[in-house]
Amino acid sequence: MKNNCKISILPEVSRTDEPVNIKLSGLLKNEKVTIRALSNDYYCINASIFDVGDKSIWESYATFVADENGNIDLENAQPIEGTYENINNMGLFYSMSVKKNIKANVPTKLSDIGENRSYTITFQVENNGVVIASKEHKRIYCDSNIRSVDIIENNLLARYFTTKDNTPKPAVIILSGSDGRIEKAQAIAELFAMHGYSALALSYFALEGTNVSLSCINLECVENAINWLKKQDTVIKNKIGIYGRSKGGEMALLAASMFKDISCVIANTPSCYIYEGLKTNKFPSKHSSWMYKGNEIPYIKFTFSILLKTLIKMMLRDKEGIAWMYSKLIDKGNINEATIPVEKIHGPILMVSSSKDKIWPSKIHCKTIVKLLKKSNFKYEYKHISYEKSGHMLTIPYQSIYPSNKYPDDIDSYGEANVNCWNETISFLDKWLQLNLK
Repeated sequence: MKNNCKISILPEVSRTDEPVNIKLSGLLKNEKVTIRALSNDYYCINASIFDVGDKSIWESYATFVADENGNIDLENAQPIEGTYENINNMGLFYSMSVKKNIKANVPTKLSDIGENRSYTITFQVENNGVVIASKEHKRIYCDSNIRSVDIIENNLLARYFTTKDNTPKPAVIILSGSDGRIEKAQAIAELFAMHGYSALALSYFALEGTNVSLSCINLECVENAINWLKKQDTVIKNKIGIYGRSKGGEMALLAASMFKDISCVIANTPSCYIYEGLKTNKFPSKHSSWMYKGNEIPYIKFTFSILLKTLIKMMLRDKEGIAWMYSKLIDKGNINEATIPVEKIHGPILMVSSSKDKIWPSKIHCKTIVKLLKKSNFKYEYKHISYEKSGHMLTIPYQSIYPSNKYPDDIDSYGEANVNCWNETISFLDKWLQLNLK
């Protein structure tokens, strides 16, 4: 008796932050099969473009046993082996890894950077190594209803996303982490646009027209972004928020404390302190990360002894080495001068952290922010959410992490944390949308 395997994927086209239902039918009773997911155009927000090329081949798989009716529903099916372990209909998405890395030249001009609006995943069912069914599925960051505009002005390099109907909406400025580029920021901006916001992905270094390194970044770039947004018919003028993750979270908090037009802040695994900047070779720059009107913002300096001990830890493959370094810098540094005055922010603040953050102590940073806000009787809502096992990468749900052993304690906990974090982010924005700020 032969099977007549069919793959059902609903919805047929899905948003990148949207779950899908995958079901197999037409198998034999108790038949063991492997479902493999493959993509050669996957834009993964968590992978460095310097490490993984945009044409690399990604893969995940899971093996299941069909039920008595010859069906497998990934929503309730337990993998007997695979790239993820727990029952999860999105396990094949967040557990993808690079099967073949095809590196490419990294563009330096905004005009040469694609928008990565969609990618395709091919799902194939295998029995004893033979493919018995196959189906393609399209995932989108944004659809054709979203238009984009590149902004290349003095001290402003950005890409703007909004709906084609040109109706006024709240706007969000998005800042990526310590890569400073546009790719990761625009992925979030595209999804924000799909959720009804105008979104501006801002590059603050590493692209032509911006600083060459993460040192002495002019905060005028955020100020100019605000002024540009206020001139747009697609923006509600008193509804400009900012989202930043990692180093971009540090920048977002600092900018919001300085520019009163920012009325909502989402700080994803941020710092509450200003740290010393970095040269292109990643060595300390002996300058602040940030400056405004020609003046450097006071910062915590790297010290030779802490850097030396950190280097030793890294040579010994200590995964906690970098986070240890930042914790020691806090203990030894001039934190009073370098603390971001978050109490000056003119709107609600959402903070996201992880107790297993191996990049820097984001949970300590966020708890410090909470203390400062409590002490100042901060009049707006503030919320801190911390995840125990996710690691530093808390971005878009159902995204892979590469390499898989780099950040999370376990891939399934990482997947759950990202879903919750993103839902909290969208809910916080939607609540801000309804808020009347004075």
